Amino acid sequence: MTSNYRQHGRLQGHIGRLFCIVATDDGKYLASGGHDGTRLWDLQRMSEIPGRPAITGTRGSTTAITWASRDDDPGETLFYGTVHGHLVCWRQMGNQGFQESYCRRIAQPSEISGLQFDSLSNRLAVCNRNAVIQLYMLSSSAPPEILFSVTVTNFDPRALHFGAMRGNERELLVFGSHDGKIRTFISSVDLNNQPENWEIGGCIGDADIDSRRGTICIDDLASGVALYRLDDHHRVKLFPVPSKKEMRPRQVRFVDDSRSIVAGSDHGIIYIFDRRSGDIVQKLKLDGEDWAQTIATSDSNTMPTIFACKSGEHGSANDIIMWRKGPEGLPITTTIVGLIQLGLVLGTLGFAYQNKEILGGVVGEKLGWLKNRMS
Repeated sequence: MTSNYRQHGRLQGHIGRLFCIVATDDGKYLASGGHDGTRLWDLQRMSEIPGRPAITGTRGSTTAITWASRDDDPGETLFYGTVHGHLVCWRQMGNQGFQESYCRRIAQPSEISGLQFDSLSNRLAVCNRNAVIQLYMLSSSAPPEILFSVTVTNFDPRALHFGAMRGNERELLVFGSHDGKIRTFISSVDLNNQPENWEIGGCIGDADIDSRRGTICIDDLASGVALYRLDDHHRVKLFPVPSKKEMRPRQVRFVDDSRSIVAGSDHGIIYIFDRRSGDIVQKLKLDGEDWAQTIATSDSNTMPTIFACKSGEHGSANDIIMWRKGPEGLPITTTIVGLIQLGLVLGTLGFAYQNKEILGGVVGEKLGWLKNRMS
């Protein structure tokens, strides 16, 4: 078994169960949410950002999070959803940190189960447990503008993602939990005449998409993680995930330029699969054997990173653990020590070259002294 990911640090502060963690595209910030609300983290300092979003209060637990980075806005923007149906926006205000700029309850308020931002179109998608699916257009200053809102009967949305291009727009894929159906929406098309929907034939726990390669990985509660092609809906491979307690949703993510697939479990282990072979290449262990659903990944600065935390029903401290991948077969600490040693050697050689005449004279004097002593 290859072992490349090493623990890089812990983010401490949350109490109780966590539902969602998401990093920014550049890897500078992390947002996390759960029973005790939303927290923001500076990953360069490995510390919490002061002035975090309000605690749960009447809005309830944080259940979904997405970052919305836009070219027309120099700061970061965070959207999060709550168990009581609130959609909340926090914007980065220069040196003042993050401040709340928007909050509303979406139609037929219930737990917001999915949030996703598309940077190509500046659109935000949201769904809740009452099967309400909404699409918004974002701008740098005005509140989000709603493009469409639809309620799907007999449907329990678990997650959503932006998929392939359909003309000038990207399709929105919404994943149903119990019926295993994946429904497709496009804002400019009649909602009664959408592209063909498809289903996987089992319960869906979560999903992640690789738009560049046209594939999607889906948590199939009954069997593990399944890899599908977007164009023909064909299942390419299955990655079995061991289960010790009960079938519960597992969050799944691509990482390392989609070379690997990461999945949670019901027993405190995060599984990393090789995408091509389907083999388990590493197991990351959380504290204890609690339910480990909540995960996130980041590929910023060519440094594949995995975040995970416990997801079970408990009221104790819940650290977010961060693992980072180093060069093949070497822990990151070993790599850093090696680079320091190499730097010292190169520095010594450089000093010797720049001062070769002085050093040569010193060496010559010592050799002459030794010659006189021996004669």
